Amino acid sequence: MARPDDDKFADYPRRMSFLIDPDGLVRRIYDVDDVATHADDVLADLAELQA
Repeated sequence: MARPDDDKFADYPRRMSFLIDPDGLVRRIYDVDDVATHADDVLADLAELQA
């Protein structure tokens, strides 16, 4: 996915990730903007979906 032309990181591709359940259903789509916290965000969503 391309970034907008005015984005300071326009030369870099956007990072997208997906949380997919065991049945193959996409439960969450992430437009990753902070790689340092992304794993924690995914784990929190996973815990929420399992509750």
